[in-house]
Amino acid sequence: MHKIKNIIRFPIKGLSGEYLESIKLNKNEVLPGDREFAFARYNLIYDENNPTHFKKNNFLALVKEEKLANLKTSFDPKTRHLVINLENNILINDFLVNQQSIEKIEIFFQEYLNLPVNEKPNLVQGLKLKNNNDLTHSFSDIPEKAISIINMNSIFELEKKINKTIDPLRFRANFIIDGGRAWEEFDWIGKKIQIGNVFLEVFKRTQRCAATIVNPENGLRDIDIPKEISKNFGHVDLGVYAKVIKNGVVSVSDKLFI
Repeated sequence: MHKIKNIIRFPIKGLSGEYLESIKLNKNEVLPGDREFAFARYNLIYDENNPTHFKKNNFLALVKEEKLANLKTSFDPKTRHLVINLENNILINDFLVNQQSIEKIEIFFQEYLNLPVNEKPNLVQGLKLKNNNDLTHSFSDIPEKAISIINMNSIFELEKKINKTIDPLRFRANFIIDGGRAWEEFDWIGKKIQIGNVFLEVFKRTQRCAATIVNPENGLRDIDIPKEISKNFGHVDLGVYAKVIKNGVVSVSDKLFI
């Protein structure tokens, strides 16, 4: 029997995830608040009123900035309250509500990552519908508005092959599921799944990149996940993407039906 083990959203791309007990999903939308914000590189031209999808290398992310993993962050998208901890020391505790506070955070990341003086990143936000919490643009790795799903048993199978423990947070998924067979989620492509009273359609395998090499606990590039998957299973995929096709609420421990 499959069930939801964790629900996680990442309010700011590249920073810490937030564990949720339940969340309301809306048709054709991402997980509400997921990757709603990002730190764009200094030379990215981004129009918040007419957003388009950009590849991950246009933003601060673990694929290039592994030091981000050492920061433990919390962010409330409603109040825009950001707290940043490093080794149990609070470095930032501020509300990103005006240009002064936003620039302070941008300079913090520029200095923390040792970026050149003329390469200050810019905080950007996805577009929301007026009078609605639906996020019409998020800084996801793919242009489609999707929910990312990881099967814990697929991770366990990879762990057995390489004889190392793998933190599921390496894959930055929205849903982590328990139960079933390793890799069976690939058989769900083109099929519908039900979680709680929500229906989703699985449409794509998740190809893994260099970001998964970074250990989310210490920021070290210690396991070449794409290489190990390829070596042991003949592909570089782990997890799937699904589109929401019927609104509803998903909660931890909900059963998943194919």
